Order: sequence, then structure tokens, then C-alpha cells
Amino acid sequence: RLLNMSIEAFMISSTVVSVMSQRLLRKVCPFCALAYEPTSQELQRLGYSLNDISGARFQKGQGCANCQHSGYKSRIGIYELLILDQLVRDAILEHRPSKELRQISTESSGLITLLEDGINKAAEGVTTIDELLRSLPRLQPPRPIESVADIDRAAADHDSTGALRPLANSTYESHWT
Repeated sequence: RLLNMSIEAFMISSTVVSVMSQRLLRKVCPFCALAYEPTSQELQRLGYSLNDISGARFQKGQGCANCQHSGYKSRIGIYELLILDQLVRDAILEHRPSKELRQISTESSGLITLLEDGINKAAEGVTTIDELLRSLPRLQPPRPIESVADIDRAAADHDSTGALRPLANSTYESHWT
């Protein structure tokens, strides 16, 4: 977008450190949440099959007085952090399209897209696939749930300096929530 605003590529690549995108999604109401298995049509729209979601804990709210019969209560953020490493900087200087920048960042710095972060939260039962499909663009097919969860866990294991840090009670705690 900065290039579209007539900002020179060398200015972007030399000054921008990272770019963050975020969205708020509705959370499943904890008072009326029930386990739920996504339909093949929902999975197909995300680019997944039933085999791809084994071990996921999808939930849907049935609606109750606590959520005003919507099935949702409160909101949660999903995030995408694109870090401009040298490969991404070079791609900006070469005026490569945004799709290619995302691909390079996914491969070089472990970018987790908004959709992938949302899918992780849906697989944990925090939000729903319906909410993802309603709120997010599908710019590229997501990676398998487990591979994205592995990247997310690895990032959570390091502090801001890159040093490994222990997790509380030896359990996984998402650093995105």
C-alpha cells in the first residue's frame, strides 16, 4: 500500500521494520458452547479436509441468556506480523507483488497469516469457522493446522530478544491472546 501512495521502495525497505494486521473476531460464548464438527463445505471453503483437522476442538455457541442468544460473547484479536527481513526488503526493492511478499515472509520468517491465526483459534474452540469466513479475506490457502501451531509454539518459546524462555507450568500458552 505504501508503494501505491508513491513512497519510494528504497524508503520503505530501509525504514519499515515490520507490519502488523489485526482483526477482532467474536468469541464463542463459554456458557452455551458445545463441541461441533465442521461440515465438509466449511472445510472446503478453508482449503481443508476432515483429515486435516484431526485433534481440533471446534465449538459453537447454541445461544443463551448470557450471550443474548447469539452464541457469541466478547471478542478476541487475531494477528499477522510481517517482519521485513533481508529477503522481504529485496523483494520490495524489486517491486514484487504483495502475494509474493507474503510468500517470501511465510517461508523466511514464519509469517502466520490472519486466516491461519484465526483457524488456530477456531481449532481451539475460541471462535468459529463461520466467524472466520464472515470476517477474513482468503488471500492464499492456509497451511495445515499442525504446522501453523508448531510455528506459533516455537515463537511463544522465545522472548523478544530471541532467547528461549520456559513456559509456565510446562504447558503451551499462546502469546497471541
